[in-house]
Order: sequence, then C-alpha cells, then structure tokens
Amino acid sequence: MDKLLSIFFFLMILVKYSYYTRAGNLGVNYGLLANNLPAPTQVAQLLLTTSLRYVKLYSADQATLQALANTSIKVAVGVTNDEISLLAGSVTSAQAWVQTNIVAYMPATQFNYIIVGDEVLTVSPELTAFLVPAMSNLYTALVNLELDSELKVSTPHNLDLLGKSFPPSVGAFISSLSTTMQALLAFLSRTNSPFMVNAYPYFAYSANPVNVSLDYALLQQQPNAAAVTDINTGLHYTNLLDAQLDAVYSAMERLGYGDISLAVSETGWPSNGDPDEVGCGITNAATYNGNLIKLVSSNAGTPLRPGSSFDVFIFALFNEDMKPGPSSERNFGLFNVDETPVYNVGLQPIGKTWCVAKPGAAMQDLTNALNYACGEGGANCVPIQPGNPCYQPNTLNSHASYAFNSYYQLNGRNYWNCYFGNTGVITITDPSKSSCSCSPSTSSCSSSILTVTLWVAVNCSVFMVHMLLH
Repeated sequence: MDKLLSIFFFLMILVKYSYYTRAGNLGVNYGLLANNLPAPTQVAQLLLTTSLRYVKLYSADQATLQALANTSIKVAVGVTNDEISLLAGSVTSAQAWVQTNIVAYMPATQFNYIIVGDEVLTVSPELTAFLVPAMSNLYTALVNLELDSELKVSTPHNLDLLGKSFPPSVGAFISSLSTTMQALLAFLSRTNSPFMVNAYPYFAYSANPVNVSLDYALLQQQPNAAAVTDINTGLHYTNLLDAQLDAVYSAMERLGYGDISLAVSETGWPSNGDPDEVGCGITNAATYNGNLIKLVSSNAGTPLRPGSSFDVFIFALFNEDMKPGPSSERNFGLFNVDETPVYNVGLQPIGKTWCVAKPGAAMQDLTNALNYACGEGGANCVPIQPGNPCYQPNTLNSHASYAFNSYYQLNGRNYWNCYFGNTGVITITDPSKSSCSCSPSTSSCSSSILTVTLWVAVNCSVFMVHMLLH
C-alpha cells in the first residue's frame, strides 16, 4: 500500500510540473499599429515561410483570425485593456467573449492562450481590481466550453512590477501590489498557467550603458570569468535575460509560488533609433534575436531553473510606423512592411513546405487559378491527367492542389507563389499520396509508377481546361 501511495504522489508531481518542464516554443508578436501593413492573408502566408508557428495578437482582430485559419499556427489572442472591466463583471460576459472571439473561429484557427490586457498593473493601474476577476471568469468560460485543456489564461507584465531585481535572488514585487500578486499567482498556480513577462535587456542596457555590458545584454554567453555572480546564491549569469527572468522567479518564490513557470510575452531589440539612442542597429538586433532563438531551442533554462523551458514571443513581426515614442519603438520588427526581412536570423525558409488549395475556396475562383497554373504559370500538370498516377482523386480541389504545388516549387517556394487569387495556402503537411509524391526539393510532385513524355506536357493546360468544363 505504501508503495502504491508513493507512486501516486510521484505521478501527481509529474502532472503538476508537466507544463513547467515541457519544451518551449518560439513565437512572434503581430501588432497592428501601422497604416501600411500587408493584408492579414499575406501575413499568414509570410509566417508559413518561416519557422514561426506561434503568434501573439493584442486584440481579437477578425480579419487576422480568419487569415490564420487552416495554417496550423497557434494563436495567443489578446483581450484589450478596455475590455477587462466588462469581463470581470460576470462569467456570462466572459463566455460571450470566448464564443465570439475563439469558438467562432475553431477548429480552423487554433488557439493556445488568452492574453488578458497588457502591462495592466503598471500601465493601467485603475484596472487592477478587475484583472484577476476577468481572468477567472474567462477560465471558467473555457471550463464550461470544455476548452480549458487547450488554452491557458495569463496576463503580461513589464519589469517595473519588481521593486527589487538585482541580484536576481532578491527579486521582489512592489509591496503595494502584494494582495493583487497573491491572488494572481494563486490563479496561475491553480490553472497551471505561466506568469508572463515583457523582458527587454535592450532597455536595461540603453538606460545604463556604462555599467551594463553590451555583450551581456545581447545574450553573448560570456564565460564564467566575465559573468555576473549573484553574491547570495553563487550562481553565474552569462546574459542579462537570464538574470531578469530569475529575478521574477525569485519574486514568485518569495510569495510561496515557486511552482509557476514563465513565458516571455515580449522581447526584442530595435534595428534603428534616434541619434541619442544607444545600442540601436541592425547588427545588434540580429545578434540579440539570433542568440535568443538559440537560447529558446536549447531548453537550457536559467541558472535558478536549469533545464526549464518557456514560450518566447519576439517583438515584433513588423516595424510599426504609428507607435508613439522615440524612433526605436517603430523599429523592433523582423520584417519591413514590404515583407522583406530587416535582417536574417535564420527564420526563413524552414525547408519543407507545400502549396495546396485553400479549404472553402469558391469553385470558379479555384478553376481560374488551376487554369492559370497549368497554362501561363507553367506548372507540370501532366500527372493529373486521366490514367496518370496523380489523377485520383478526380476532384477540383485535389487537382488544384497538385498544380499549385508544382508552380510553388518551380518558382522558389516564396509565400507569394502560393496566392492564386487567395485560393492557395502554404502547408507544412506533406500532401503526397502513395503513388503521387510531392517533394519540396523538386519542381513538382512525381509519380512512382509512370514516366510521362514531354510532348504530353505541352498540351497539358489545354486538356485540363477541357476536362474541367465538361
């Protein structure tokens, strides 16, 4: 009996820490504070040409949520600060919000977080009393709708929430917020949700470049001889982000919640700034985000939490020209608004991607796109002719997917090569069938049964149009 009890308690511990020990994910913040951004459908295609499969939104923007459908990209959807007081009022209001902004888009659009507000406790302190009730109501709504296993509920904070942060072991929250923090941490612990923090080594460096090493801020992993040592724990900090996160861990432990994981809801480095802004520049931005990606993928954890992992959302997807403040605020993007990368940190391309017909595309639009791909577009449509290995299933959607992918592979697998009047979508799922293989390393799908002669290909598009019209 004692042995069975020991096994039971061990399993309970594993369940408690399952979220804490899982692999971390890399995502990106997709902000809309610009008047020149590409259409959400184009952005969805752009994301699919990168390794980013997680995106954080600051609001439940309808066009964006629709554009992310059928992409397998996980969405962290934001509740704006203006919505918090209403959601704190009742579970009914919260459930209506979930129905409208999440359930209505499922299952085509996938979600993993509800992000309640942004830096509420320090930026909008008048909403402090509403924050945890709003989060609780949203979580109850998820339970009622049987979605609580799919989505976590959390809220992001900036580091101004810490009254003490150095050395990391003395990390403590502002004393005036102790009651609110106790309630918030209790909620996160009960729901197994992470504490979210907007952590920017750039701001710490730019505020004090004399005493903060640039390499330390850029996550350059200094050797122990050059590391910052916590005099209380003896732990060595080779980069500033680790120190910032461990200060938050220490603050949570101080209130009795050492079991809560972290997620970095924002972090990044500006690629440009005003003349008096220290440290801005493409080289530093590329260095920081490149090192950040390595840090996330390593699952090395922090000195205080070795081996732990956490979700990280880079700020931001685009340079946003309507953000207020100094020039640096408008230059955190990974991409320019023309969708070219500001710098290369190895996010694109990711290797295996295919282009297929978008589910729900109108039949006439799909027919027009197929005719273009097999005709003017130059796609290899021979294998989808009657009697050839890729002819079955004989459906418009299947034939269009084959033709779209042939065109996409032939033209370099850029996101714009899979538009087809908004009837194509990039996928990371191989559409190959047993006798019809689609390889991203070749110009089209290939037959494992039949080799088709060149003269048939010349007449492919004309025959395809005839077949579809009769």
